Amino acid sequence: MFRDGLGFPTVKVEMEFLSPVHYGDHVDIDVTIERVGRSSVQIRYEATVAGKPVFKARTIAVVVDMRTFRPTPLPQALRESFLSARDPKQAESEADAPPS
Repeated sequence: MFRDGLGFPTVKVEMEFLSPVHYGDHVDIDVTIERVGRSSVQIRYEATVAGKPVFKARTIAVVVDMRTFRPTPLPQALRESFLSARDPKQAESEADAPPS
């Protein structure tokens, strides 16, 4: 992407801390693609320590043309990769939704 003059900055972050994480804790993070847009992707993160939730977060990143810093469509290979990694429940609900 970078050689093609594209960037992928994060434009939004939401995070909620649920429980303390202590030095030396092993943090497991589940990463799920929630939504794939024309030029953006929304990703959910859920973290646990020994099975106990410690934080949840969501980010949105947008593909931009680095010359203009304007949004540009996701390259097809990246779009396919994100779509194949989506949460199956989310993909089903999108398929069942009426067209907008």
